[in-house]
Amino acid sequence: MAPDFDLALLNDASDSKYTMLHVKVKGLCKKDIDFARAASFGYSASSIRDWLKQRSTIPLAVLNLGVSSSGRVEFLQIRASKSMLNVPKLNEDMFYFLGAVYGDGHVLGSFGKKHYRRFKVVIEKGRSAYSELFLPSLIEKIFGFKPRIYFRKRVGEMIAIAIHSEIISRLLTNVFGFAYGKKSDSVIDKIKKVKPEFQLSFITGLLDTDGGRSGDSFAFCSASKKTALFVKEFIEKCGISTKHYFQQYGKYSWHQIRILSKDKCKFLETFQLKNERKYAGGRIRTADLQLMKLALNR
Repeated sequence: MAPDFDLALLNDASDSKYTMLHVKVKGLCKKDIDFARAASFGYSASSIRDWLKQRSTIPLAVLNLGVSSSGRVEFLQIRASKSMLNVPKLNEDMFYFLGAVYGDGHVLGSFGKKHYRRFKVVIEKGRSAYSELFLPSLIEKIFGFKPRIYFRKRVGEMIAIAIHSEIISRLLTNVFGFAYGKKSDSVIDKIKKVKPEFQLSFITGLLDTDGGRSGDSFAFCSASKKTALFVKEFIEKCGISTKHYFQQYGKYSWHQIRILSKDKCKFLETFQLKNERKYAGGRIRTADLQLMKLALNR
Protein backbone atom coordinates (compact mmCIF):
# COMPACT_ATOMS: atom_id res chain seq x y z
CA MET A 1 0.00 0.00 0.00
CA ALA A 2 1.35 3.43 -0.95
CA PRO A 3 1.87 6.01 1.82
CA ASP A 4 -0.62 8.88 1.98
CA PHE A 5 2.10 11.46 1.31
CA ASP A 6 5.45 11.53 -0.45
CA LEU A 7 8.12 10.32 1.96
CA ALA A 8 10.53 12.71 0.23
CA LEU A 9 9.00 15.37 2.52
CA LEU A 10 11.03 13.79 5.31
CA ASN A 11 14.26 14.89 3.62
CA ASP A 12 15.95 18.03 4.89
CA ALA A 13 17.97 20.60 2.95
CA SER A 14 20.71 20.41 5.58
CA ASP A 15 21.15 16.64 5.19
CA SER A 16 24.65 15.29 4.75
CA LYS A 17 25.78 11.76 3.99
CA TYR A 18 25.76 11.12 7.74
CA THR A 19 22.32 12.46 8.62
CA MET A 20 20.20 11.12 5.76
CA LEU A 21 17.15 8.98 6.30
CA HIS A 22 17.42 5.50 4.79
CA VAL A 23 14.68 3.22 3.48
CA LYS A 24 14.23 -0.37 2.35
CA VAL A 25 12.71 -0.43 -1.15
CA LYS A 26 11.10 -3.59 -2.48
CA GLY A 27 12.48 -4.59 -5.89
CA LEU A 28 15.03 -1.76 -6.03
CA CYS A 29 16.60 -1.38 -9.48
CA LYS A 30 18.96 1.03 -11.26
CA LYS A 31 16.19 3.24 -12.67
CA ASP A 32 15.09 4.00 -9.08
CA ILE A 33 18.42 5.66 -8.23
CA ASP A 34 19.53 9.22 -9.01
CA PHE A 35 23.21 8.38 -9.69
CA ALA A 36 24.28 12.02 -10.04
CA ARG A 37 22.82 12.87 -6.63
CA ALA A 38 24.39 9.77 -5.07
CA ALA A 39 27.79 10.84 -6.44
CA SER A 40 27.31 14.39 -5.10
CA PHE A 41 27.05 12.94 -1.60
CA GLY A 42 30.20 10.86 -2.11
CA TYR A 43 28.65 7.41 -2.40
CA SER A 44 30.86 4.88 -4.16
CA ALA A 45 30.03 2.22 -6.75
CA SER A 46 30.43 -0.32 -3.95
CA SER A 47 27.71 1.40 -1.89
CA ILE A 48 25.36 1.41 -4.89
CA ARG A 49 25.95 -2.33 -5.44
CA ASP A 50 25.06 -2.93 -1.78
CA TRP A 51 21.80 -1.02 -2.26
CA LEU A 52 20.85 -2.94 -5.38
CA LYS A 53 21.66 -6.29 -3.76
CA GLN A 54 19.62 -5.26 -0.67
CA ARG A 55 22.65 -5.66 1.59
CA SER A 56 21.98 -2.20 3.04
CA THR A 57 19.21 0.38 3.06
CA ILE A 58 19.33 3.25 0.55
CA PRO A 59 19.30 6.98 1.43
CA LEU A 60 15.88 8.47 0.76
CA ALA A 61 17.50 11.52 -0.82
CA VAL A 62 19.08 9.57 -3.72
CA LEU A 63 15.85 7.95 -4.91
CA ASN A 64 14.29 9.23 -8.12
CA LEU A 65 11.02 11.13 -7.93
CA GLY A 66 8.00 8.91 -7.35
CA VAL A 67 9.78 5.96 -5.74
CA SER A 68 9.21 7.25 -2.20
CA SER A 69 5.44 7.48 -2.81
CA SER A 70 5.05 4.26 -4.83
CA GLY A 71 4.18 1.95 -1.94
CA ARG A 72 7.39 -0.07 -2.37
CA VAL A 73 9.07 1.37 0.74
CA GLU A 74 8.99 -1.33 3.43
CA PHE A 75 10.48 0.58 6.38
CA LEU A 76 12.49 3.66 7.32
CA GLN A 77 15.78 3.82 9.17
CA ILE A 78 18.40 6.31 10.31
CA ARG A 79 21.87 5.67 8.87
CA ALA A 80 23.86 3.12 10.94
CA SER A 81 20.83 2.46 13.14
CA LYS A 82 19.45 -1.01 13.73
CA SER A 83 15.99 0.26 14.65
CA MET A 84 13.32 0.23 11.96
CA LEU A 85 10.26 2.46 11.69
CA ASN A 86 6.95 1.59 10.08
CA VAL A 87 6.08 3.63 6.99
CA PRO A 88 3.78 6.38 8.40
CA LYS A 89 0.12 6.05 7.40
CA LEU A 90 -2.34 8.91 7.64
CA ASN A 91 -5.21 7.31 9.54
CA GLU A 92 -7.33 7.90 12.67
CA ASP A 93 -4.60 6.60 15.01
CA MET A 94 -2.00 8.93 13.49
CA PHE A 95 -4.22 12.02 13.81
CA TYR A 96 -5.19 11.13 17.38
CA PHE A 97 -1.45 10.91 18.17
CA LEU A 98 -0.90 14.32 16.51
CA GLY A 99 -3.66 15.81 18.67
CA ALA A 100 -2.13 14.38 21.85
CA VAL A 101 1.30 15.77 20.95
CA TYR A 102 -0.18 19.16 20.08
CA GLY A 103 -2.03 19.16 23.40
CA ASP A 104 0.57 17.98 25.93
CA GLY A 105 3.73 17.38 23.91
CA HIS A 106 6.58 19.13 22.19
CA VAL A 107 9.30 18.43 19.63
CA LEU A 108 12.93 18.95 20.69
CA GLY A 109 16.07 19.23 18.58
CA SER A 110 19.02 19.88 20.91
CA PHE A 111 22.74 19.57 20.13
CA GLY A 112 24.91 16.97 21.88
CA LYS A 113 28.57 17.18 22.96
CA LYS A 114 29.90 16.29 19.51
CA HIS A 115 27.60 18.83 17.83
CA TYR A 116 25.23 16.12 16.63
CA ARG A 117 21.60 17.16 16.83
CA ARG A 118 19.42 15.00 19.05
CA PHE A 119 15.76 14.70 18.16
CA LYS A 120 12.88 13.61 20.33
CA VAL A 121 9.15 14.04 20.84
CA VAL A 122 7.99 14.21 24.46
CA ILE A 123 4.48 13.98 25.90
CA GLU A 124 4.19 14.85 29.61
CA LYS A 125 1.17 13.83 31.69
CA GLY A 126 0.13 12.84 35.17
CA ARG A 127 0.45 9.14 35.93
CA SER A 128 -2.62 7.18 34.87
CA ALA A 129 -3.61 4.16 32.80
CA TYR A 130 -3.94 6.55 29.87
CA SER A 131 -0.35 7.82 30.05
CA GLU A 132 1.34 4.60 31.19
CA LEU A 133 -0.54 2.11 29.00
CA PHE A 134 -2.73 3.60 26.30
CA LEU A 135 -0.42 6.23 24.78
CA PRO A 136 2.74 4.03 24.68
CA SER A 137 0.72 1.19 23.09
CA LEU A 138 -0.73 3.57 20.49
CA ILE A 139 2.75 4.87 19.59
CA GLU A 140 4.03 1.31 19.20
CA LYS A 141 1.04 0.43 17.02
CA ILE A 142 1.66 3.41 14.70
CA PHE A 143 5.45 3.38 14.42
CA GLY A 144 6.46 -0.16 15.35
CA PHE A 145 8.65 0.58 18.37
CA LYS A 146 8.17 1.35 22.05
CA PRO A 147 8.77 4.85 23.41
CA ARG A 148 10.82 5.37 26.58
CA ILE A 149 8.95 6.08 29.79
CA TYR A 150 10.37 8.32 32.52
CA PHE A 151 8.76 8.79 35.95
CA ARG A 152 9.44 12.23 37.40
CA LYS A 153 9.13 11.82 41.15
CA ARG A 154 10.34 15.35 41.87
CA VAL A 155 7.49 16.86 39.84
CA GLY A 156 4.48 15.30 41.53
CA GLU A 157 3.30 12.12 39.86
CA MET A 158 4.36 13.08 36.34
CA ILE A 159 5.31 10.77 33.49
CA ALA A 160 7.26 11.69 30.35
CA ILE A 161 6.76 9.60 27.20
CA ALA A 162 9.84 10.15 25.04
CA ILE A 163 10.18 9.17 21.37
CA HIS A 164 13.84 9.40 20.39
CA SER A 165 13.47 9.51 16.62
CA GLU A 166 14.67 11.99 14.02
CA ILE A 167 12.23 10.47 11.54
CA ILE A 168 9.17 11.11 13.72
CA SER A 169 10.45 14.59 14.56
CA ARG A 170 10.72 15.34 10.83
CA LEU A 171 7.27 13.86 10.22
CA LEU A 172 5.80 16.32 12.72
CA THR A 173 7.77 19.38 11.57
CA ASN A 174 8.10 18.82 7.79
CA VAL A 175 4.64 17.36 7.12
CA PHE A 176 2.34 18.68 9.87
CA GLY A 177 3.81 22.08 10.72
CA PHE A 178 5.02 21.44 14.28
CA ALA A 179 7.89 23.65 15.48
CA TYR A 180 10.84 22.79 17.69
CA GLY A 181 10.19 24.00 21.23
CA LYS A 182 7.02 26.12 21.43
CA LYS A 183 3.72 25.17 19.81
CA SER A 184 2.92 26.53 16.37
CA ASP A 185 -0.54 27.49 15.10
CA SER A 186 0.49 26.34 11.62
CA VAL A 187 -0.44 22.81 12.75
CA ILE A 188 -4.10 23.89 12.79
CA ASP A 189 -3.80 25.21 9.24
CA LYS A 190 -2.61 21.74 8.13
CA ILE A 191 -5.35 19.92 10.07
CA LYS A 192 -8.08 22.09 8.52
CA LYS A 193 -7.16 20.66 5.11
CA VAL A 194 -7.66 16.96 5.99
CA LYS A 195 -10.97 15.12 5.84
CA PRO A 196 -13.46 15.49 8.74
CA GLU A 197 -12.82 11.98 10.11
CA PHE A 198 -9.16 12.86 10.66
CA GLN A 199 -10.07 16.24 12.16
CA LEU A 200 -12.34 14.37 14.59
CA SER A 201 -9.46 12.09 15.63
CA PHE A 202 -7.08 15.05 16.04
CA ILE A 203 -9.54 16.96 18.22
CA THR A 204 -10.23 13.82 20.28
CA GLY A 205 -6.50 13.63 21.04
CA LEU A 206 -6.58 17.32 21.98
CA LEU A 207 -9.58 16.84 24.27
CA ASP A 208 -7.92 13.90 26.02
CA THR A 209 -4.88 16.06 26.82
CA ASP A 210 -6.13 19.67 27.14
CA GLY A 211 -9.75 19.00 28.05
CA GLY A 212 -11.71 17.54 30.95
CA ARG A 213 -14.57 18.02 33.37
CA SER A 214 -15.70 21.55 34.15
CA GLY A 215 -18.51 21.90 36.68
CA ASP A 216 -21.44 19.81 35.48
CA SER A 217 -20.10 19.54 31.92
CA PHE A 218 -16.80 19.51 29.97
CA ALA A 219 -14.39 22.08 28.59
CA PHE A 220 -11.29 22.49 26.44
CA CYS A 221 -8.59 25.09 27.16
CA SER A 222 -5.84 26.51 24.97
CA ALA A 223 -3.53 29.53 25.06
CA SER A 224 -4.01 29.73 21.28
CA LYS A 225 -7.15 31.55 20.13
CA LYS A 226 -6.85 29.96 16.66
CA THR A 227 -6.78 26.47 18.20
CA ALA A 228 -9.70 27.20 20.53
CA LEU A 229 -11.89 28.60 17.75
CA PHE A 230 -11.03 25.67 15.45
CA VAL A 231 -12.15 23.21 18.16
CA LYS A 232 -15.29 25.27 18.88
CA GLU A 233 -16.24 25.42 15.19
CA PHE A 234 -15.76 21.68 14.67
CA ILE A 235 -17.72 20.73 17.81
CA GLU A 236 -20.61 22.99 16.78
CA LYS A 237 -20.65 21.41 13.30
CA CYS A 238 -21.37 18.15 15.15
CA GLY A 239 -24.54 19.73 16.57
CA ILE A 240 -23.09 20.41 20.03
CA SER A 241 -23.56 23.84 21.63
CA THR A 242 -20.55 25.60 23.17
CA LYS A 243 -19.52 28.83 24.88
CA HIS A 244 -16.19 30.63 24.39
CA TYR A 245 -14.57 32.35 27.39
CA PHE A 246 -11.32 34.32 27.56
CA GLN A 247 -9.72 33.89 30.98
CA GLN A 248 -6.72 35.34 32.81
CA TYR A 249 -4.86 34.53 36.00
CA GLY A 250 -1.85 36.69 36.79
CA LYS A 251 0.42 36.77 33.75
CA TYR A 252 -1.30 33.75 32.17
CA SER A 253 -4.26 33.86 29.80
CA TRP A 254 -6.16 31.20 27.88
CA HIS A 255 -9.32 30.46 25.91
CA GLN A 256 -11.92 28.02 27.23
CA ILE A 257 -14.45 26.25 25.06
CA ARG A 258 -17.20 24.93 27.32
CA ILE A 259 -19.78 22.31 26.32
CA LEU A 260 -23.30 23.30 27.35
CA SER A 261 -24.75 20.87 29.86
CA LYS A 262 -27.70 19.99 27.63
CA ASP A 263 -25.32 18.57 25.00
CA LYS A 264 -22.76 16.80 27.19
CA CYS A 265 -24.16 13.34 26.41
CA LYS A 266 -23.98 14.00 22.67
CA PHE A 267 -20.42 15.29 23.17
CA LEU A 268 -19.39 11.99 24.79
CA GLU A 269 -21.08 10.00 22.04
CA THR A 270 -19.37 12.01 19.29
CA PHE A 271 -15.83 12.02 20.68
CA GLN A 272 -14.54 8.58 21.67
CA LEU A 273 -12.40 9.85 24.54
CA LYS A 274 -9.76 7.54 26.00
CA ASN A 275 -8.55 9.46 29.06
CA GLU A 276 -11.17 8.29 31.56
CA ARG A 277 -9.35 9.96 34.45
CA LYS A 278 -10.17 13.40 32.99
CA TYR A 279 -13.76 12.53 32.15
CA ALA A 280 -14.52 10.34 35.19
CA GLY A 281 -18.18 10.38 36.09
CA GLY A 282 -19.19 11.68 32.72
CA ARG A 283 -19.39 8.33 30.99
CA ILE A 284 -19.66 4.64 31.80
CA ARG A 285 -16.42 2.76 31.22
CA THR A 286 -16.31 0.60 28.08
CA ALA A 287 -15.74 -2.54 30.16
CA ASP A 288 -18.83 -1.78 32.26
CA LEU A 289 -20.92 -1.21 29.12
CA GLN A 290 -19.86 -4.60 27.79
CA LEU A 291 -20.82 -6.30 31.07
CA MET A 292 -24.21 -4.57 30.98
CA LYS A 293 -24.83 -5.77 27.42
CA LEU A 294 -23.92 -9.33 28.39
CA ALA A 295 -26.29 -9.19 31.36
CA LEU A 296 -29.15 -7.88 29.19
CA ASN A 297 -28.62 -10.60 26.59
CA ARG A 298 -28.87 -13.44 29.10
